[in-house]
Amino acid sequence: MAKILFKKQLSPAVFQFRVEAPLIAQERKAGQFIILQTNKDNGERVPLTIADADTTEGSITLIFQTVGKTTTELSKFEVGDDIPVLVGPLGSPTHIENFGHVVCVCGGVGIAPMHPIVQAMKKAGNKVTIIMGARNESLFLMKEEMTALADEIIFMTDDGSYGRKGLVTEPLKELCEDTKGKPDMVLAIGPPIMMKFCALTTKPYGVKTVVSLNSIMVDGTGMCGGCRVTIGGKTKFVCVDGPEFDGHEVDWNNMLQRMGAFKPQEQEALHRFGANDGHKCNIDKMADAKAKEELEKINALPKPLKPKDKTAIPAQPMPQLEPSYRARVMEEVAQGYTEAQAIVEANRCLACKNQPCVESCPVHIDIPAFIAKIAEGDFKAAIAKIISAAVFARRNASAR
Repeated sequence: MAKILFKKQLSPAVFQFRVEAPLIAQERKAGQFIILQTNKDNGERVPLTIADADTTEGSITLIFQTVGKTTTELSKFEVGDDIPVLVGPLGSPTHIENFGHVVCVCGGVGIAPMHPIVQAMKKAGNKVTIIMGARNESLFLMKEEMTALADEIIFMTDDGSYGRKGLVTEPLKELCEDTKGKPDMVLAIGPPIMMKFCALTTKPYGVKTVVSLNSIMVDGTGMCGGCRVTIGGKTKFVCVDGPEFDGHEVDWNNMLQRMGAFKPQEQEALHRFGANDGHKCNIDKMADAKAKEELEKINALPKPLKPKDKTAIPAQPMPQLEPSYRARVMEEVAQGYTEAQAIVEANRCLACKNQPCVESCPVHIDIPAFIAKIAEGDFKAAIAKIISAAVFARRNASAR
């Protein structure tokens, strides 16, 4: 187990943890990673690159983005909680030497794993230029730390909110074309599509380009083959042969295809976790909030409610699975009312004297009585009404 010593939310979907792991802190090298599980019995094994280490405190720093079920669950851990499984350091470390001029290109959460590499490259005597990319200014990670390390730093944003507007490949190409400042080596870490185009940018100029691949991984020791990639026409395992490879030799199309192999299962796992965790989309939350407001109005009315009061109560929309999700699964579309929605909807019942709902029910359940109990908020009594009717129906069927 590894205790969480520090937690910080860096952006809406990115979190920083400092975790107690003294042995890993002592042994780790730039470019290596750990694998963790949020549940030791059947939890998914997730690789995260070590962003920093403190041997005095005996801790490592992890920075991750919530993209699936496990990282979403991990983001809910708090200071003092234990991560059940955390093993490392894993993978081959970055080859560090004095190359001369090293350009480090990083985007999104790829900025975090680049940090220890920049530290090591600077310590080896390299001139380091950093190109950092993000969709907007708020998504830059470790801006101050990276600025302090770099000889030159270039910020690129999609919307132009900070630094230059455009892609990281634009200044990379400019540097490759600069005869005086041409890089001796380029390292790229970020989304696969970004690394692919960094490699395509440098290839015509003959600049050695190393990328850190983030493929699907299971055991992290080379046994399962889940992280296999094609490098120079040969099969390699990211967990033991990498994670760093020559970007000009990576079969990017094959890797990108493999990265999406389990997308439906990943989305389903995240959806199930969200449902079990009490998560609701914003639309459902708003509907529940409106129902609670309506319930306050109902409670303020004199009892029993008059028909005109009942007809004035707005119908409650039934929460449903999103069409894009339910098209792929066989789950129930209707997700059921919240307590507030159920009570509000039950108060709309007119309790007709001739009880057409009972007459049309195959087992003649006392539906008005059931709804009356829901309107009172007595859900156990409402269930009892259904059970008693169902038992009676079974007895009648047996007698026949």
